[in-house]
Amino acid sequence: MIIDHKGRIAIVTGSSEGIGFACARALAEAGAAVVINGRSDASVARALAQLRDELPGCEAIGVAADLSSAEGPARIIAAAPSCDILISNCAVNNLANVLDEPDEMFFRLFEINFLAGVRLARHYLPQMIARNRGRVLFHNSEQALRPSPHMAAYGASKAAELVLARSLAEYTRGTAVTVNTIVIGPTRSAVTGALHAQMAEQQGKTVAEVEADFITHVRPNSLIHRIADASEVASMAVYLTSDHASATNGAVLSVEGGTREVIF
Repeated sequence: MIIDHKGRIAIVTGSSEGIGFACARALAEAGAAVVINGRSDASVARALAQLRDELPGCEAIGVAADLSSAEGPARIIAAAPSCDILISNCAVNNLANVLDEPDEMFFRLFEINFLAGVRLARHYLPQMIARNRGRVLFHNSEQALRPSPHMAAYGASKAAELVLARSLAEYTRGTAVTVNTIVIGPTRSAVTGALHAQMAEQQGKTVAEVEADFITHVRPNSLIHRIADASEVASMAVYLTSDHASATNGAVLSVEGGTREVIF
């Protein structure tokens, strides 16, 4: 299967590192012109430098925009008024006892994890429908399907995003535009990598041993029984945003290693 994104503009939020960067890189490798987004000029500059070093000649611009308020999506829209592919990847988590967690934390997580996607889709999706061409993809989390007393705010915001994605897909009925969701499980990224490295040093173990312990004790129901790599999520994202996935719409797909024990 050959996937060709030449001539297409792809926006990936939260793409200065981790899963978002892996997706932006994979899309650029497939020929797309990509828009890298991070919270600071420095993080965006580093990501652009890495991308151009790994893929000389690729088309890419960067937008420093914090998506915790309406100003962030507005900055992305100003820099890229139109796109063919929108991947809503940016998200934040917070570990706290739900009985102690203040309202402000719920508001913050919903602002970034839910409303940022609403604000961007509100601008780009109508354009895609008018052109009868486009892809919108939401990166979700297994936590939307696995209630946790210590991730209630995060899980609730991601569960709401599932409803959002399916609702948006309804507007594409009878068009060549699709809106889909990828549910992501334990995945190696810059954030988890740094945390696991710190834990390994504290426990006198290797990073591989720390990751294996996590799967064994925290995600024992994983079918792949390992932490996924960001490139594995990126491969699914590149496929779903391609012409080959034209019959997949309003769907919830998984790159979570079988950690959710359901048949669909």
